[in-house]
Amino acid sequence: QPVNELPADQPARIVHLEDEPEAVYAQLVAEGLHPGQTVRLIESNSTRIRFWANGDEHLLAPIVARNISVAPLPVVGGEETAVAEKDHSTRLSDLPLGQTAEVIRISPNCRGAERRRFMDLGILPGTAITAEMRSPSGEPTAYRIRDAIIALRPNQANYIYVKQIA
Repeated sequence: QPVNELPADQPARIVHLEDEPEAVYAQLVAEGLHPGQTVRLIESNSTRIRFWANGDEHLLAPIVARNISVAPLPVVGGEETAVAEKDHSTRLSDLPLGQTAEVIRISPNCRGAERRRFMDLGILPGTAITAEMRSPSGEPTAYRIRDAIIALRPNQANYIYVKQIA
């Protein structure tokens, strides 16, 4: 169904982006949208469609948004929660200070330059990460990764799933 027809706050997965007309498709690609992303509709009216996708808010004209086909997802925590429960992982942002954990995976919702940055920093499955310190304002948090201290904001650390080392 088109993203316009989703009930508000219903999670869904993009299953298709219509590639005709070319100008509309180019606009969707420029927005960073692609099949497989999870979306959540915020507002839908005759003048605009607002929704979240991949951690960003998007605002499109209804005629453009109609070119995004989605499949509704269950509201029970979504796919990320189900995978985290299966592999007993938690988000890096939940790691208490002074604790060490092993990277299990990077969320598939983390794509492009940010995913490459994590990998360049050595954030790969099997890597040990220790929460070292938090800034006085509460963010970012400094993590020790492969003998380097790396500061990550909570929205970045939320993409990294870890299992605490006993």
